[in-house]
Amino acid sequence: MGTTKIDNLKFENRDDALGRLMDEILIRHLDTKNSIILATSLAGVGFGEKMSKRMNIPLDFLFTMPIYAPLNSECEIAIVSENMDIIMNEALIDSFDITLDYVYGEAKRTYEEDILADIYKFRKGSMISSLNDKDVFIVDQGVETGLTMNVAIQTCISKGARSVYVATPVIAKNVASCLSEICDEVISVFKPDHFVSTAHYYKSLPAMDEEEVEEILDRSLKKI
Repeated sequence: MGTTKIDNLKFENRDDALGRLMDEILIRHLDTKNSIILATSLAGVGFGEKMSKRMNIPLDFLFTMPIYAPLNSECEIAIVSENMDIIMNEALIDSFDITLDYVYGEAKRTYEEDILADIYKFRKGSMISSLNDKDVFIVDQGVETGLTMNVAIQTCISKGARSVYVATPVIAKNVASCLSEICDEVISVFKPDHFVSTAHYYKSLPAMDEEEVEEILDRSLKKI
């Protein structure tokens, strides 16, 4: 009995997760005629492409990068998007006495050194497609802290999106609650109270290699 209950809270793979997420989307009868899917992680690009085919709407990618604490290269204190929108973890910044000058300086450096390089590598130098008056579905295979989704929502709003939905198979309940206050709706299959990690909720979640991501984004850009 215990094993069955745990298995019910896991997806077999990305296809299983996508099918169950699509059920959640379809029961809402949303108008998707002027919509676009926005993937937010390289790992979620394959997931986004399959969703784009199922919904018959284009796929694009929003490049973001984390900003780390000065003395801890694993502690994310903020995230910056290709639109130079920045979301900060204010509690961490305050607790480490990190200055805003440091955060903005690192955001500018990260944008110039990392995000622009990725834009040229994966999107051939093209900027993100127009989101003006579009219904945007921000998609990933799982949402953990919500920082990336938060900055993605901010970017969509600043670029004139008509509505913004977060669509993900699994997301922490408290993160979903916070994000639902700044977007139209968070659509998901699981919202666990005690989130472990995205991989924990999949029986199989193979890594995406960069060549495969490049091919998917190349195909997607030709359709936009």
